[in-house]
Amino acid sequence: SICHNITSANTAMLVEESIETSLETSSSFNKSDKPEKMLSTSSAATPEAKSAKSLKRQGSRQMMRLNSFIRAHDLDVPASSKSALLAVDGTASSGTIMTALVAIGLSEAADESSRWTATSATDKILNKRAKAIKRGESIKNGPMGSWPNAAAGNDVLVWSSKCTRPGHGNDYPVVKSRGLVPASAKEVVELLSDSSKVKTYNKYSAGRDDQYYITQNTPSCEEKCPDVGVSGEAKIMSSLSQPPLTRKPLEFKTLFYARQLDKEDNVQMDGVAFITVGRSVWETSEGTSDGAEEITTRCDLLLSVNLIREVVVDNGESWCELTTVTHAVSPGIPIFVGKQLGLTAAENYVKDIRKLFEK
Repeated sequence: SICHNITSANTAMLVEESIETSLETSSSFNKSDKPEKMLSTSSAATPEAKSAKSLKRQGSRQMMRLNSFIRAHDLDVPASSKSALLAVDGTASSGTIMTALVAIGLSEAADESSRWTATSATDKILNKRAKAIKRGESIKNGPMGSWPNAAAGNDVLVWSSKCTRPGHGNDYPVVKSRGLVPASAKEVVELLSDSSKVKTYNKYSAGRDDQYYITQNTPSCEEKCPDVGVSGEAKIMSSLSQPPLTRKPLEFKTLFYARQLDKEDNVQMDGVAFITVGRSVWETSEGTSDGAEEITTRCDLLLSVNLIREVVVDNGESWCELTTVTHAVSPGIPIFVGKQLGLTAAENYVKDIRKLFEK
């Protein structure tokens, strides 16, 4: 199977504790060679050992179903689910959640409407472009996408907007940034998907772990996972960061999904393009944690987007444009202060990723 549900080593004890629960569960699960090899202690396993391994696989998926819930108030899901948190359980309903998150992510990242307020530096850049176009001059002098407000040169464009989606967290602003990266879109999405490399572009990161794989595909794999019904890579991640002005480390537990875009996604592209989307998950259906993070502050990430579009150039070099969108509830930080921090962080995020690929 191309769809595996496995756990990282730091959740092994929880898997063992969930086996008793899985004994009472009559649901059947797809078998997978990869988890069998991870759980196997012998190449010639006895029937009893095979049964134990099957229970472990069921236990890990059962644990994920019971302990990963996501807000659905603004998602395109059945109306009866909008007021509740939905389980991310590795079934077709999880695929519906991820598809809905991609739709929101593309809508925000590719939206060039007047709802977005540019920073003063971005406003100067865009006004200078508008005057050049009015004079009949070309604004393209190097790699640049064909879509409105495309990034050029070393500029990083940054905007903020009120949240237009109803419900939880819509009083917190949405921040967007955009800039060029001297790499292919595939290289950038692979970097963003690799939890072991997050510290190379996020100086405030204290580490990120992949806790569960919902699909074990790569973002560029177009084959759909039979259980979930979507292509690409999906997983539950746990991360810590320590940005300025925070007394305790910030903790995130997030559904991360990455896939390649196609013409049916209705977003302007010049070549290969990818999207990653993320949203916080919780241990209970009420949107609360398990209370274990006494020395951290648990954060509510409502939307994280990376839209990565290749830019066509004539000299054979690889370039892409990275557009990021972030919408988060920042506990203990005034909204105005959080907005200013978010604008700065969004700009630095693009610059730091660019530095990794500069030669």
